[in-house]
Amino acid sequence: MTSIRNIIFCILVWAIHGSISAQYSGLDLLGGKDKTEVGFEYVNGFTIVKVIYGGILYMDFLLDTGASHNILFKKNANDLLGISYSDTIIIGGADLDVEMKALVSRNVPIMLEGTSIIQRDIIVLEEDYLDLEKMLGRRIDGIIGGDFLKGLVVEFDYKHGKLTIHNPDKFKPKRKFSSHDIDLINYKPYLKCVTQIEDKIDTLNYLLDTGASLALLIHSNKIEGFRMPDNVIIGNLGKGLGGDLSGFIGMTKHLDLDQYKFNNVISSFQEIDSLILAKREVVRDGIIGNIILSRFHVIIDYVHEKLYLKPITKLSKEFAFDKSGLLIYALGSELDQYYVKTVYPNTPAEKAGIKPGDKILKIGFWPIIFCNLQTITRTLQKKEGKTIKMKLLRNGKEIKVKFKLKNLFKD
Repeated sequence: MTSIRNIIFCILVWAIHGSISAQYSGLDLLGGKDKTEVGFEYVNGFTIVKVIYGGILYMDFLLDTGASHNILFKKNANDLLGISYSDTIIIGGADLDVEMKALVSRNVPIMLEGTSIIQRDIIVLEEDYLDLEKMLGRRIDGIIGGDFLKGLVVEFDYKHGKLTIHNPDKFKPKRKFSSHDIDLINYKPYLKCVTQIEDKIDTLNYLLDTGASLALLIHSNKIEGFRMPDNVIIGNLGKGLGGDLSGFIGMTKHLDLDQYKFNNVISSFQEIDSLILAKREVVRDGIIGNIILSRFHVIIDYVHEKLYLKPITKLSKEFAFDKSGLLIYALGSELDQYYVKTVYPNTPAEKAGIKPGDKILKIGFWPIIFCNLQTITRTLQKKEGKTIKMKLLRNGKEIKVKFKLKNLFKD
């Protein structure tokens, strides 16, 4: 399910030996220019940039405002380049629970296509715990986080796939953009928004997260008197370092980003372990992800703690969401084989007899060779009542199934 398949990327990091912070402002990225432009891809709700890593390797990184630091998933790239490690640290996942060891490489040469080459500290995972490529259907090598962007003004033009990085001393707010106060904590931007879930109205503190392929996530046990929406489904909210993140999917009645109003927002509801809340301050009440942010031209001023927005699409447009009940993974060396990872209960896919492990051979009229994970996702988001036909492979036997898409959040 698209709303269920969304991945939550908000990795918290603290050092065991020494700090991984550095004394730079970010202006070195501009090489003396007032601004520079970088292209990005927007794929399945993620912003992906080309990175030249170690001054040699071309790699694909998520541009993730919801992560404090820069992270490399592929340790073999570091080993190939002979880059050494200075520290071992502990990292915690988006579930704020599981802790694992990682390594730190300092002053690694790195650049985005179109920027100057700079040196930054990189956190290196000993294993790619996230399996993000399987859920996205394309290669992903790491994360560019707030540590990379601090001291700058960063402009996301989702319509044209263009990232513009500004010198904050030279930047002037653009006309027709609204201005909003944000808080920057550990290089991550937070915005307070009025939120209505059923009859309860609260002002919640949201992380603005371009590394989250979702519209809205709310930590249900951080809200006093919280009541789950009347119609929810149990589901996988994504994948963190500790494995799959479980919770509920439903509708938030209203979300107000100041003057911008959203109704019936597809939302994930996740509880944070009470022991974690007791021993660690959790700043955010939830996450606003790319599915909402991509409806705007977005500018984040990391120096003056300002957010500038201009709508680029009709904000009242219904949020697309999965209507089948399937979680699909891309596998194989080329990530071009598609398997059913999960079938959610009481959904059209379950009633049609689809099972985890089924390999998709054909969807509709199209053999899977003509599809990618994004086109499959879009097909399963189409209008309620549309008939979906699939040819599957199960235990060496071909099976044909069909079902009608259904709004899973209706009574």
